[in-house]
Amino acid sequence: MPTVELPIARLARDSIERSRSHLDPKRVTYYVEHFDDVVPVVVFDIDGVLLLADGHHRLAAAEQLGRTTVKADLRKGQRADALQFAIDLARRQRGLTEHEVLEAMSRRGRPVQRP
Repeated sequence: MPTVELPIARLARDSIERSRSHLDPKRVTYYVEHFDDVVPVVVFDIDGVLLLADGHHRLAAAEQLGRTTVKADLRKGQRADALQFAIDLARRQRGLTEHEVLEAMSRRGRPVQRP
């Protein structure tokens, strides 16, 4: 997984826009204050479409700071790979079941199909 400086404008906007209303303003503020110390976001390259799989709060902080790029772990894969990555991460970080994660994702805009 190479870490790259990725232009924010290249990221697919649909999932980013759907998650905006679910962002925790305190977490975004934390990342604004500590931006140079945060881990890279995770982006999947899906046949040339760059899908943010992890790092919505860090991306919002970057945009708030006026950054045009963000450090990203860039991975190749399919949409199902990005979804599975997000599910596994949410389960580890929040102690949720896979069903709970999928329910939360579906509330963000459209139903999520299990990969």
